[in-house]
Amino acid sequence: MDYILYARKSTEDKGRQILSLESQIETMQRLAKDLNVSIVRVITESKSAKMPNNRPQFEEMLSLIERGEIKGVFCWKLDRLSRNPIDSGRIQWLLQQGILQEIQTAERKYLPDDNALIFNVESGMANQYIRDLSKNIHRGIRTKLEKGGYPNYAKIGYVNDTIQKAVIPDKDRSQYVKRAFQLYAKGSYSIKEISDILYEEGFRSRGGYKYNKSKIHRILRDPFYYGTMYVHGKYYIGNHIPLISKKLFDDVQEIFSGKNRSRYKKHFFPLRGFMTCNVCGCLLTAIEKKGFTYYYCTNGKKNCQEHKKYLRSEHAEKLLASTLSTIQFDEEFIDICYQADKEKNQQEKCSFENIRVNLQKRLENIALQESRLLDIQLSGNYTENVVNAKLKAINKESIDIQTKLKTLEKETFKSSFRTLEQTKKVFLTACLAHKEFLEADDHKKHTILQEVLLNASIQNKKIASYKLKQPYQILANVSDKTDFAQMRREWDSNPRTDFTQSTH
Repeated sequence: MDYILYARKSTEDKGRQILSLESQIETMQRLAKDLNVSIVRVITESKSAKMPNNRPQFEEMLSLIERGEIKGVFCWKLDRLSRNPIDSGRIQWLLQQGILQEIQTAERKYLPDDNALIFNVESGMANQYIRDLSKNIHRGIRTKLEKGGYPNYAKIGYVNDTIQKAVIPDKDRSQYVKRAFQLYAKGSYSIKEISDILYEEGFRSRGGYKYNKSKIHRILRDPFYYGTMYVHGKYYIGNHIPLISKKLFDDVQEIFSGKNRSRYKKHFFPLRGFMTCNVCGCLLTAIEKKGFTYYYCTNGKKNCQEHKKYLRSEHAEKLLASTLSTIQFDEEFIDICYQADKEKNQQEKCSFENIRVNLQKRLENIALQESRLLDIQLSGNYTENVVNAKLKAINKESIDIQTKLKTLEKETFKSSFRTLEQTKKVFLTACLAHKEFLEADDHKKHTILQEVLLNASIQNKKIASYKLKQPYQILANVSDKTDFAQMRREWDSNPRTDFTQSTH
């Protein structure tokens, strides 16, 4: 009787596979030799058997059996032939009809006259294993999602942290994802234009390719980037670090839906939106004439003569650049600011820790009081109303202290967030802003102004007044850029201002 050897390994279950294809073949060939059986052909397959009609090599083997060319099958275990009831039924039917006369596994032999119940039980166990495995995998994925973990490969802008088993921001690509949302939220760029801009700025796939429109569109629609995971039709709160705010994401979605859709501008004017007329307060708009760009007052109130005065873009850039020159500091001063901020952080940490320890001790005392009251209640020495009233008061105090501890944790986090890099970033951004602005292209000029400048009032083609964003306005108010005492006085007069406010 001619036999065929069938070996299968599931590519979807590499970690759980007991024997590799080579080991299966070696084991069964050794058994065939011991039984003095001739194997005329070896068929191998790397496919899952949980779905019917999914294995071409298996189908070919059944065809050989049905044509009578093969009478027996060697396989390491019955579940190598099938893990679904349809394929199992086909094999069992061939065996019961005598078309297939023998199935030999490493453990036992199956013959046409055997009790069908044994075959059914073993093939059923193979099928149930797959069903249980699928349920366990889905349960594990759902549990991870409910705990805030992302079970799949990291999205663009993130990387997988194999040690922490989490996704973390990709230091090379996360900045481009943020910029994509910021650009589209303006309503001034199409997705194709954003794709082109990001490519020019260095946004590449890991293979070095450009991200096309469809990929950018998918990023802009994904709530994952503000901290929410949408998996299998359900939302989950993620514990990964968001790259954007919920508000920025909502602004982008409104533009997609048409609720806040601005017409795409044919021309990009980098200074528009930063200059107002000092006479009437209207914004300066821009126009292109004969290859040159001019800025002028919109005269929205219909009573301003400044709109007749056109400001050439080159002159406007020099005016705005002059505002950036007021926030330059030397490196020694930057280091002094860092040391002062470091000392302040350390003091805040010590203060927070002392408060936390005292609150924690109070919680422990409350727990002891609650335990004693329960003992008193059980003893019956006091009425139930008296004890319950005291327990209610203690419980309220406990909740208040826990709330204070949570608030304290947030304050401690904000304090620890003021790091060396962020402190220096504010000052270094200020130092480099003037030079970078003069050398940058239009898009970079626009970005620098967004970070630093709040508004500049123009009159007679000159700056009448200007205001920078915080904390840069505070830096500009310091007349002597080497006077640290004056710097601290200005800083302390704005207690709500933090070094980190300028970071985007």
